[in-house]
Amino acid sequence: MSLSLLFMIVGALGVGYSLLYKPEWVAILLFTTVIADVNFDLRGMPLNFRAMLSVCLFARTFTMKPRFILPPFFKQGYTWWILLFILYLFLISANFELLSFDLVKEFILAFLCAYFGYFFYAYTGDYRLFKTSIIFAGLICLADLAYTYAFIGTFPVVRVHYIFTPAWELVNHNFFGYICGAAFVFLLSDYLAEDEKPGKWNLLLLPPMFLGVLLSTSRSAMLILIMVALWLILKGLFSRNKSRKAYTLVLVSISCLFLCLFLFQIMQIFFNVNSEFMEQITARLIDEPLAIINRSLGNNYNSQSLDSMEWRKEASSIAYHSFMNLPFDEQLFGIGYGGFLKRDYGSGYDAHNGILLLLIELGIVGFAIYFLMLITFFIRAIRTGLNSPLVICLAYVILYVTSHNKELTSFFVFLIGGTLTAQLQMHQHGATDREEETPGNLIPESLQA
Repeated sequence: MSLSLLFMIVGALGVGYSLLYKPEWVAILLFTTVIADVNFDLRGMPLNFRAMLSVCLFARTFTMKPRFILPPFFKQGYTWWILLFILYLFLISANFELLSFDLVKEFILAFLCAYFGYFFYAYTGDYRLFKTSIIFAGLICLADLAYTYAFIGTFPVVRVHYIFTPAWELVNHNFFGYICGAAFVFLLSDYLAEDEKPGKWNLLLLPPMFLGVLLSTSRSAMLILIMVALWLILKGLFSRNKSRKAYTLVLVSISCLFLCLFLFQIMQIFFNVNSEFMEQITARLIDEPLAIINRSLGNNYNSQSLDSMEWRKEASSIAYHSFMNLPFDEQLFGIGYGGFLKRDYGSGYDAHNGILLLLIELGIVGFAIYFLMLITFFIRAIRTGLNSPLVICLAYVILYVTSHNKELTSFFVFLIGGTLTAQLQMHQHGATDREEETPGNLIPESLQA
């Protein structure tokens, strides 16, 4: 019996047991695979691992009773925004012959992610399942990077789970920094949002997540992480209740800085990373950013160090001109999901600007639907005074996508949206524990109104 077959049999038995007795464990497994983009084909099955897990968990939720009573998922405004957006995406894609079974399946699963986020928040009364999952996802991405550095010695990243499962797809190394960065800002915001708990685990996990961003060499993730972290720390320093925690975070930040300075020298000694790979890392993390800074200041710089950043800037410029040159009806309604690549506007590459890409493929109408849906979260959070790490995590994704592609329509963002909807609902209107409800009165008075 092969190792991969044994792994799948043991995994199937574990998932089956958990579905029956510990469905929240299955939710954590699904959330983790969604965030870390872990997936593989199942032998002889029409659905892949993540799709099969989603279907089984969805069926299981019909036999579960959440501990806290919230209005049904289909009575939420966010749910109808999602359905409107997905329906619009399908119609426009079908109009340009881009609608496929894989695309339909992808967005059905995306919708289920939003549903699971909402359902399991009500099931536990907080975002503990999401928090556990994003920690696991960040550690998985860190492990994949460490494995690649130690045993492969070059990009692209080779994932650890490929030892046990069939390889799924090639994932750009920037993705791993993106996930570790999302975990970092979530944990940082969660630490500062806590009023009573010391949050020591959050502090212990911040350096590993920062290390994941560093090893990925994703400058976008690093820059946005620093921006968000500085804002959170400064906000905490001027808060009477959180200033002590903020000072602790300053010390953690200093330790992360020392980690930056000595990490790659240590890795080269212990992992024997080849010099060509180290030169590539140095160019991405040091040479290219310094060249950009020197050019902006009018100083001398090495033009050869600008290749990657200049190409990204050019890709965004091409995307902008592609949109401006579209006929008005296509500017208004879009060219279909995946249309940018089909028409080869980027010479085989996507736009590297997710906001422009969304505007091109779904037009002004689809763009407006999507961003009205997102803006609603921030408006409701500000109005209700909700200090949620989920809001910070969502803001991080929006900033990140300005130099990347389709993260805005990923399963991860739909999962954040569903979880945040439940948190906003509970924060704004309250929710009653079922144990406190009298028989026959399943909806609290605050929600009956």
